[in-house]
Amino acid sequence: MARKNLLLGLDEEELTAVNSENGPAPRPPPTLGTRGAVGAMGRSLERISADIDAAKALEQRLLSGANVVEIDASLVDASFVTDRLDESEADCTSLLSSIRTHGQQVPILVRPHPEVSGRYQIAYGHRRLRALRELGQRVKAVVRSLSDDELVIAQGQENSARRDLSFIERASFSVSLEDRGFGRETIMAALAVDKTELSRLISCRKALPDELVKAIGAAPKAGRRRWMDLAEHLKAPRASKLWARICCEAEFAQLDSDSRFAAVFSALATKNSPAKTTSWIDHEGRKIARVDEDSGWLRINVDKSVDAEFGAYVVAQLPALLKAFQVAQRDD
Repeated sequence: MARKNLLLGLDEEELTAVNSENGPAPRPPPTLGTRGAVGAMGRSLERISADIDAAKALEQRLLSGANVVEIDASLVDASFVTDRLDESEADCTSLLSSIRTHGQQVPILVRPHPEVSGRYQIAYGHRRLRALRELGQRVKAVVRSLSDDELVIAQGQENSARRDLSFIERASFSVSLEDRGFGRETIMAALAVDKTELSRLISCRKALPDELVKAIGAAPKAGRRRWMDLAEHLKAPRASKLWARICCEAEFAQLDSDSRFAAVFSALATKNSPAKTTSWIDHEGRKIARVDEDSGWLRINVDKSVDAEFGAYVVAQLPALLKAFQVAQRDD
């Protein structure tokens, strides 16, 4: 498939010096069934597994025996497509501390900048690059001439092989690539997924407002099912106003990403929950009123055919009831 050919192109042309007799032994041929639905699923899993293994092997060959150079970190620009929504402060601090103590152990992968002479564009290693910039150190890098397709495949598969991106980050990455005109085969290779999973990633992400995804962040504990459920809740009337109000609250910004997702999801799910209805029956067994609760409202509907005057009486008593309630609240 195209995804393997792109990786093999890097391997054969750029990395000849790295290959040796001591390289990893070839994987045994797949043994899953080849007939029917089970066979199709097996072949799909084999392709995904092969892509992940290829990414790991490629990274090892790129970064273990290739020529590594040291360059000024300020000369390295970010990739033209983003794959992360936010960064864990703890992870960034840990990485910074590790590099300060032990130095940069793993080089980053860059290419000569396609538009600016004398500069570079990173394929992966963004966090290492930021840490080195903060420390004021030069960055160890492997420099390769990569096409746009090869760059995004290397960028996506490095994270996919490490299970480093959350569902919504993978979905956002896939949509960004598609919006930039990359073909489905390239995106599948970058994320190590099959056509079905890629369609799910893209369809779910396109159903979510960019502002909401940015406000929530990576939400690593929220998988595809929860994000799809959230997209369904967003179809309700006034849902956009509700999540926009929640995201603007000061407390929301103090939450971690998973808690921000939970706050929005809970509010929208509660808003869209089925209405609750109870009957109010007097001592004679007559249904005097119906009480409805939905979308944040409690409604009392008095049956005028049972007592035409009672509804007006309840309305007249509301000011006194409210005052009594407020006094009781203060006393508590």
